[in-house]
Amino acid sequence: MNIYNQANLFLYHSKVGDYYLSGGNKVIVNKRTNKRIYLSNGIIISIKKLNNGLIYLDSKSTVRNNKPFPVINQILRDIEGYLVYKIHSLF
Repeated sequence: MNIYNQANLFLYHSKVGDYYLSGGNKVIVNKRTNKRIYLSNGIIISIKKLNNGLIYLDSKSTVRNNKPFPVINQILRDIEGYLVYKIHSLF
């Protein structure tokens, strides 16, 4: 399994109190419902379902260079970095 899929699963299966490090700051899952994940940095992740049953994570978008950029992409990159850090800190 690649690190991108592991980051998605980490966020999807996270519980209240779970955290990851982003730039040296701890981002904690404050609240979780069946349809949303609330993070301590104020970002809300929505859990959405397609008609064929597939589940995906979504968030609001910010505009950079006149293009929408979903915040979830940056969160998943931060989690990927945290997972790599955890793997290498074990050695």
